[in-house]
Amino acid sequence: MPKHASLPFHFYVNVNNAFLGPNMPEGVTKAIWHGIYCREYQTMSCHVFLESGAHWSGLPLHAISTTETFSLGPEKLMPWCGMGEEMEAVLMPFLEGLETTANGRHTGIIIDWNDGYSRYPAEHKPLSLIALESGQFALLPNNYITYKEKHFVNDAAKENMKHYKRGEEVYWEK
Repeated sequence: MPKHASLPFHFYVNVNNAFLGPNMPEGVTKAIWHGIYCREYQTMSCHVFLESGAHWSGLPLHAISTTETFSLGPEKLMPWCGMGEEMEAVLMPFLEGLETTANGRHTGIIIDWNDGYSRYPAEHKPLSLIALESGQFALLPNNYITYKEKHFVNDAAKENMKHYKRGEEVYWEK
């Protein structure tokens, strides 16, 4: 698997100029966010195409926003740092655009592999890419969010969530 991955969709974003160089004026630069990569124990990095025509790699997740709001730092946007260097970005059409309890909408799943944790089911953490109402993007594990889907989600069934346990078994073909 590659260490870099294309996003399921590209996003038109603003980059906080503070991340583009010490002599940049305050403000933002328009960009197209189209790819990702990650190193173990670090915040995921973004590949963006800047309005100047330059391609920039290595912007942290908290450096981009669809607005000019950059108030949330990496600890809120990606509470689990990178767990591996092999990236995969997946579109799950059913989840696409669903509202979440994280004040945003689901827009893809990022999976980082090839480390000591991702091999074990109880530690494997696919991260949901959430486009937050603030304009920033968050990468949150499944146990940090639930979805709002008025045609299917039953509020009474939410009581069952306290009994859910992480899967710890590996299933093999016999």
